Amino acid sequence: MEKLIALYKLNKTLEAIVTRILSEHGHQPSCFHSKKTVIDHMMNPFVLITPLTYVNEVHSLSIPVVSLSIHLSDFEKTIEDHDLNDKNPLIMVSEEEKKWLDTENHIRHQNRFEICSREQVHYGYAKKNTSILVSSWEKNLSFLQQSKKHLFFVQPSMDTVISAIRQAIQLIDVTKEMFKEKYQVQAIVDSAHDGLIAVDRQGKITLTNNNAKVFLGLEAEVIGRNITDYIPNSDMLRVLQTGKKEIGDVAKIQDRQFMINRYPVILNNTVVGAVSNFKEITDLQRLEMKLRKKLHENGLEAKYTLNDIVGEAKKICEAKEQAKVFAKTDATVLITGESGTGKELFAQGIHLQSTRAIGPFVAVNCAAFPESLLESELFGYEEGSFTGARKGGKQGLFELAHGGTLFLDEIGEMPLQIQAHLLRVLQERSIRRIGGKRTIPVNVRIIAATNTNIESEIENKRFRNDLYYRLNVLSLDLPPLRTRLADIPLLTRHFIRQFNEQHRKQIEKIDEDFFSLLQEYHWPGNIRELRNVLERIVLLQQDSAISAKDASYYYPKIRINRSDTTAGNATIKEKEKDLIQVALKQYESKAEAAKSLGIDRSTLWRKIKEYKL
Repeated sequence: MEKLIALYKLNKTLEAIVTRILSEHGHQPSCFHSKKTVIDHMMNPFVLITPLTYVNEVHSLSIPVVSLSIHLSDFEKTIEDHDLNDKNPLIMVSEEEKKWLDTENHIRHQNRFEICSREQVHYGYAKKNTSILVSSWEKNLSFLQQSKKHLFFVQPSMDTVISAIRQAIQLIDVTKEMFKEKYQVQAIVDSAHDGLIAVDRQGKITLTNNNAKVFLGLEAEVIGRNITDYIPNSDMLRVLQTGKKEIGDVAKIQDRQFMINRYPVILNNTVVGAVSNFKEITDLQRLEMKLRKKLHENGLEAKYTLNDIVGEAKKICEAKEQAKVFAKTDATVLITGESGTGKELFAQGIHLQSTRAIGPFVAVNCAAFPESLLESELFGYEEGSFTGARKGGKQGLFELAHGGTLFLDEIGEMPLQIQAHLLRVLQERSIRRIGGKRTIPVNVRIIAATNTNIESEIENKRFRNDLYYRLNVLSLDLPPLRTRLADIPLLTRHFIRQFNEQHRKQIEKIDEDFFSLLQEYHWPGNIRELRNVLERIVLLQQDSAISAKDASYYYPKIRINRSDTTAGNATIKEKEKDLIQVALKQYESKAEAAKSLGIDRSTLWRKIKEYKL
């Protein structure tokens, strides 16, 4: 394993956790505990992971650093776990950590906790009988060891650790490039295990190795000859002109496929040469993630774990346990359930608990795009493949999800032609861009979701049965909210806490009659509708308490539902139809009507068709 990541001044427990996660993804980190040892190994490129409090120690070394921080939520969990709320909890951190924790504390808790620097605690600032919460990497502070105060050492959350590891892995390619630009000889040595050719500014070969000679069929002595003597239209000339690296090009040479990387050699901001290294595709399995992974925008990350899914009802607990089992495999998963039941949350949770957790999570709603646009979004396109195509072409979502998970929401709405393309990808594990001639291998796990009856769609010739069997390897059915009404108080408190922080509100009391009223409603939009209703109530409520009267006032459908229940004259389907009719009359656009009902616009269209409205 290459040692491209280094750990600096982590405590033994945290060091073991980070090392284990990195080892599972092909990285063996180095571990340093002094600045001198870091300097001694600086000839080898690496990204440094260190606690925020030690970032300044290594800042001057000009190496990429990913900082580890402990959030207020981590301190809060320790306070709750040890029942310290009434024991004067005090958080002790370094000056660097105190600055942003003070800001976070003011925004979220309005100075609920006392946060002190090391110096303040050292000089007796803390009150008597104080419980001190300290970052786990501060255990070696001498004055803490001598102190008789009650100490609690806090570790960063696993989400924080994984996020730091992900950043470090994403920085690896950048780190390697930085060292190649700074040390020309080092760049050549790093690439020497592959086929390698280096040229100077005029395109003359300055160095090669035996692998390159074998792969390209070069003569014994090629040093000093022009690269165009052997490769007439060599792409290295373009790198010399543009000064831009080209990574991940796939080319066929003497009936063998190679992955080729080309780098400019830059000294004093001037391009003085170029280096090309290449390896056979069959040798690249363990390097695929590094070679093809790029820094993506934040939308390619999963945020919610299975533990973040709120609910204690039997059905939702069974669904979470089943999802944990599915996460241990790499098989395709089909998640079914009504709109708003949390299908994407389960998909993210499965991804984050799988071996692909550090890889990208890409989600697409198949009902949100017309057929032509959905095809280009999924598979990408080459330059000039159609009018308006972006210069240089565009990667599709399958390529962006390489090494991770692709979540296909509302798969039942996917057009038949694209279903055929998707089936081919699942069978061959490769894609071809629109207008392209080459196939691109992809390593992607598919999680699909639908709120329609796929088997009925198959009978009506709107969904391919062979694709259904490919997708339905593992199936997970999510319960609607009306079958887990006992979870409504738990969900309500959870969402109101979120909205209190998000909108800076102070809803502190929830009457029992409020829960009872919510439990009498049948929630056609499920948890999404409940969340929208609660956000509306929190935004409009002027008091610090919520009662059933507030719910009836701010969301009249609940009141209508209660009177309907009392009358006992309408079925759930009839109520749903009536509510949709009222919304369609009240709002001019379908989008506004769907929003008022707490459902997706695509779901509203389906209901209109179902009830022939």
